[in-house]
Amino acid sequence: MSFIEQAYLEIKTIDPSITATEFSTKWLNKCSSYYRSYKTRNRDMTLHALMCFLMNLSEKADALRMNNNNALLHQKADQYDQLES
Repeated sequence: MSFIEQAYLEIKTIDPSITATEFSTKWLNKCSSYYRSYKTRNRDMTLHALMCFLMNLSEKADALRMNNNNALLHQKADQYDQLES
């Protein structure tokens, strides 16, 4: 399994409602068909997509922690941080 597939499945574990299109656009900052296209061709994500993914993980975790003490949101933030490591 490629890294792009593993990343998608990990994000899907944290947020089951995410679609392949959302993963491509919101997490990888690419066009809507990026994930599907790369998966079909057995290619892994580009370095640019990987860097965007890591930055988005960090931003999402920070946003979930900002100005709140909600345990569930902090747990989700921790899950995003674990993916980043």
